[in-house]
Amino acid sequence: MTLDVLFLGIVVFLAEMLVLTIGTIRTMVTVLGESRAAFYLGCLEMSLWVFGTSTVLMKVGEEPALGVFYAVGFAAGNVVGILAEKKLALGNVVVRIISAGRGGDIAEAVRQAGFMLTTVAGEGSQGPVTVQFVVCRRKDMKQLLGVARAVDHDLFYTFETAGGCSEVPSPSPSRAGRLLKPIRRLVPQF
Repeated sequence: MTLDVLFLGIVVFLAEMLVLTIGTIRTMVTVLGESRAAFYLGCLEMSLWVFGTSTVLMKVGEEPALGVFYAVGFAAGNVVGILAEKKLALGNVVVRIISAGRGGDIAEAVRQAGFMLTTVAGEGSQGPVTVQFVVCRRKDMKQLLGVARAVDHDLFYTFETAGGCSEVPSPSPSRAGRLLKPIRRLVPQF
């Protein structure tokens, strides 16, 4: 394998990894209903894919190693895409916190932390419980659960993606608000 082929293989690997990463994020913004962001990400994804794939198809007969670079880039792109999606934590979630004895204390602590919360009385398998419903940004869920667990280590929680909701206040300050402003125009949940 020549140095030229090695360089081209690395470019193909990186391009394919980027294509899959963009594809994962595009899928997430599509699920969130952000059609404008999905459109732009789809255009970028397919542009990179066409050029990367055409390069491999034109040269794979004479340099089979390019096919391997492409395949490994595809596999790595899946992993990097999943990691990027987790890091971005796009969207909102509905978190249900269920506590047998400390529901009122949890509600007070969660509200003091800046989250909006609704409490409902319920009946569990071993008696009365309180169920707190909190809609928060996905990126704030870890903080929310940390506050609740500090009050009651034995709580039970579930969460699911919030399909549509009005403005969701976030107690966490924006780390890079000015830098992310253009992205937020495309993806409001960002």
